[in-house]
Amino acid sequence: MKAGLRFIVVAAFAAVVVSRAEEEAKSDEAAAEGEADVAKSVMEGLTINMASEVIDSRTFMIRDTHHASVKKYIRLGNVKPIEKGSMSDEEYQEREEAAKNALAQFVDKQMIFWKAGPDELQPEQAEDAEEETIVGDVWTIDGRHINGVLLKAGHVESVKEYESELARDILSAEADEKKRDSYKKLEEALREQNEAKKAAQEAEEEEEEDGEPVEGIGFGGWIGLLMLVALVVGAATNFGQGRKKRTNLNKKLTFWDKLKGN
Repeated sequence: MKAGLRFIVVAAFAAVVVSRAEEEAKSDEAAAEGEADVAKSVMEGLTINMASEVIDSRTFMIRDTHHASVKKYIRLGNVKPIEKGSMSDEEYQEREEAAKNALAQFVDKQMIFWKAGPDELQPEQAEDAEEETIVGDVWTIDGRHINGVLLKAGHVESVKEYESELARDILSAEADEKKRDSYKKLEEALREQNEAKKAAQEAEEEEEEDGEPVEGIGFGGWIGLLMLVALVVGAATNFGQGRKKRTNLNKKLTFWDKLKGN
């Protein structure tokens, strides 16, 4: 296969890859927009509160205006407390403080969504208790799953306490994640296209260097070449005629010189 044809085939294939990636991106965006009803149903199962003080690496207080006399705490579900193990007291305190600070970035004096885990998992509460702790999943106001964020960052460790279909980013955070994935696929397809074009170009140059026949210069190229030949031929003809005239003049001068000499 000639290099030019090979380049065309590779470029066409890369164009198809990019086109498919663009279609997938558009499809994902359309799906995200069409999930408004789903988001509404998700919201119906969540409770929204203003968070306040962070107690430890997985627990914080919320303000419940309906039960102002009771201190209510939310503990992150499927997250176990930091274990000291072989760490020194100083190392343990540093890690606990880092985890508390990470949690505070998401909940300190900020509105949050939360959803309690299974009833059997909840700590027993006395009827006249002044405190209440709820174990469950927590999200930022834009839908970032705080339990998952802290686990992914390594501030806390995972423990399997219960199953939750919503243990992930939701709402706009979920849609943004899908968009990022779509654009990432598109960038990868574009990079593959550029690499394919570069490889085809290099292959074409190598074949030309090896002496493989290359494409003709085309009609325009032949016209230009003919014009150049015509100019060269014309210049040579004029030069020959001028030289001939100068030779005849010298002959005439020589004849008159002879007459004067007589």
